[in-house]
Amino acid sequence: DILIEPKDIVFIVLVEKKIIGYAILGTNQILKDIFVEKSQRYNSFGTRLIKFIKNYLSAKGIDEIYLEKYLENTVFFKKIGFKECSESLYKIEGLAAREKRKKDGMRSTLVSIAINIFLAGIKIFFGIIGKSKALVADGFHSVSDIVGSVVVLVGIYLGNKPADEEHPYGHGKLESIAGNIIGVILVITAYSLIIENALDYFRETVRFIPEKITLVIVLISIVVKYLLYRYKYNIGIRIKNDAVLADAREHKSDVLSSIGVLVGILLSIYVNPIVDLLLSIIVGIIIGKEGLHIIFQTSNNLMDLQDKNLIEEVDTYVNTFGYIENAHDIKMKTSGNMVFLTLHIRLDGRMTIYEGHELSDDIKYSILNKFEDVEDVTIHIDCTI
Repeated sequence: DILIEPKDIVFIVLVEKKIIGYAILGTNQILKDIFVEKSQRYNSFGTRLIKFIKNYLSAKGIDEIYLEKYLENTVFFKKIGFKECSESLYKIEGLAAREKRKKDGMRSTLVSIAINIFLAGIKIFFGIIGKSKALVADGFHSVSDIVGSVVVLVGIYLGNKPADEEHPYGHGKLESIAGNIIGVILVITAYSLIIENALDYFRETVRFIPEKITLVIVLISIVVKYLLYRYKYNIGIRIKNDAVLADAREHKSDVLSSIGVLVGILLSIYVNPIVDLLLSIIVGIIIGKEGLHIIFQTSNNLMDLQDKNLIEEVDTYVNTFGYIENAHDIKMKTSGNMVFLTLHIRLDGRMTIYEGHELSDDIKYSILNKFEDVEDVTIHIDCTI
């Protein structure tokens, strides 16, 4: 006997075409009822159903979900993050964080693409008519930035999809892969610039003195790129996105290379035009160095480099719980900005299975509530003899 009102949303769990559970979400995001058959609860269908509802609300930009206190098993709901907010309601907040993270990342990347299209156009155009090879090279560097930003855009869109059956840890590593691709693009761009200009250095060709208009273009590029770097870097740090941070570092390499181009053009005008060519090679080296740095950093994330500070914090925190002799073998893997922990705890061998399970559950959900980046925790129990 379930009372469903016209504006309620019903979520159904199907296993082999049989309904084994459901949830009813009422107006104002209040979870009115949730049920899973007892024979199926060992498969965590209740937890998975709540996660599905949270992802559904997150995709719609809704930040909170409420739970009526009269529902059974409030201990379970408290463990998965519901907190008391009134005499009759519990709530979980912060659901829209993933969607906001995606929107912030995509918006900043679209800004990058628009600005780089403008800068690439004016640098290549004025580099050609102003007779500056270094400025043309810098323009093609901006073209590679556009390609990199498109890769970042795709990485952010796909990487922020929620976890599913095939990808239980989510799709966040696509952000690191996108960052890695940016690094490769930079290295290829650097290689082509270095080889082309090195060969040109040994050719017997007429050296042109760059026009002074090229100085103005480079100054515009330096100012715009620095502001773009600061903008992207701050967003990347805030949303903890490898791809956005890689894109920001790419803009930083643009600033450094443009400063080199500025010096090269000045020396070409007032000293020797060959300096412009030599600076093109130096620009290539700077770009390549930044590309390798991005590749190494994003590769560490793909290979789950351990965050020693986080592991030490978790270790210290877990050992504050009573009845634990020690916590050990704490390891982590990452997916985008999410962290997945595994750890062992040693308990008195005289504890019952139920007591050990309850304690491990308390530790797990306490960690999830304390460390905001931790998405899930798996705990193995060791016993003393």
